[in-house]
Amino acid sequence: MINQVLSNFEVTAVVLTILRHALIGGLIFIIVLSGNVYLSRRELRHLRRLGVPPREKSNLADQFDARYEKEEGAPQNEPIVVKALHVYPVKSCAPIELERALLTKTGFAYDRCFALAVEATQGGEWQFISQRTKPRMSLVRQELWLPDDRSSKDDQLVQAGGCLVVSFPDPDAPGSTIGRVKAVIEARSLSATPHVRFIVPLHPSNGPPAGRQPGPPLKSFTIHSRQASGLDFGQLPTVVAALPKLKRFLKIPERQRFTIMRCTPDTLVRTTRNLAPLDYIGTPAVHGYTDQQPVHIVNLPSVHATSKLLPRENQPLNALRFRANIYCAGAPAFSEETWKRYRIIPKPVASRRRAQVAPLFSVVCRTSRCTMPNVIPEKGVFEEDTPRPDKKKGKPQPSTTLVSHRTVENGNAAALGYLGMHCVPEDSTLKEAVERGGAGLYIEVGDEIDILETGTHLYGSTGDDY
Repeated sequence: MINQVLSNFEVTAVVLTILRHALIGGLIFIIVLSGNVYLSRRELRHLRRLGVPPREKSNLADQFDARYEKEEGAPQNEPIVVKALHVYPVKSCAPIELERALLTKTGFAYDRCFALAVEATQGGEWQFISQRTKPRMSLVRQELWLPDDRSSKDDQLVQAGGCLVVSFPDPDAPGSTIGRVKAVIEARSLSATPHVRFIVPLHPSNGPPAGRQPGPPLKSFTIHSRQASGLDFGQLPTVVAALPKLKRFLKIPERQRFTIMRCTPDTLVRTTRNLAPLDYIGTPAVHGYTDQQPVHIVNLPSVHATSKLLPRENQPLNALRFRANIYCAGAPAFSEETWKRYRIIPKPVASRRRAQVAPLFSVVCRTSRCTMPNVIPEKGVFEEDTPRPDKKKGKPQPSTTLVSHRTVENGNAAALGYLGMHCVPEDSTLKEAVERGGAGLYIEVGDEIDILETGTHLYGSTGDDY
């Protein structure tokens, strides 16, 4: 009798355990479906995500390894290769890492095609914002979702050419259990915090002709000292509800108006300085919201060499602070400052269809640095060295070190040192890719870089002395 009771008790305990786990699992399932994952799976169901998945190993995961150290002046005894590729759809926000990137006249597709802007004066003058004044922008993450051949043509996001999913820590996050559980599930981290996510269509979808609505208005704003313009996406239904929270997260005053701008083919501008010869690039360089030039390349050994100059507490130096499109490895430190032209040779076996054309680039100048490399990307705060006993604050790093050791020319009086190079795609290979079937001129991680011409650079050059 006792044995039977014990046996029944054990069965009951097992059943209760199963039911408890099922209940918890169901609750989690409901939480996920009712939150941001539901948004991704439902609203993005006809799109595919572009880029290296966040839970896969980054191509820069080993960037601090000693094998990427190659001292200045060392012999070139190994191939120079593309180590990593990044685009930044919303200017100054976190990057999207790619395994391959489509090259266009204006640089890589989707790079710096959006910008966040605030109303600078009551008269309606607008200006862009960046990590120079809003370091938390480094914590604003982006996902790029695009249609493919199987996408439904009736889906509005497919009609819009895809979308960005923008996310950031919720500044108003309550300490509720559900909010915490949802964040843990989505990030797969016990220390995760709730995030706000919203969709930004790549192009406004106006729907069928019968219900067509006016598109976003065109608005002017400034980027540094130049005038820019773009479509004001701030009133789109998928965007407007999230902007107040993003404003609070970035610590923008409540009274200040805030929006997101979209570059268009009609709002591109010509570069006005650091010009490559038209004999090489074909037609004048144009760009959207990048800083003057379409493509930025950084050599990992140069970052290693700079890192060794930093105070020990500020080492190692993360190459992501320099926000390049192309990170390369294999060249001696700072040797890229002599490059005038190079081509990127496609791998013998590409991962996907691409034009078998070697993209050509003209290198127009060194990249003059500002305060943005001082932002710690994963923390969204500025970094300093250890202050002297008589000082409350340390000096900003790596800017202080770059000014001391990497002010290698005087072309830009405002430069906080130089690291990296600006480049312009040459028209000839863009046209050749179209003539060979229109597969697109892609660059992939692992492609080899072949240096064609070298020489001397000076910031502010023209097409005659680039």
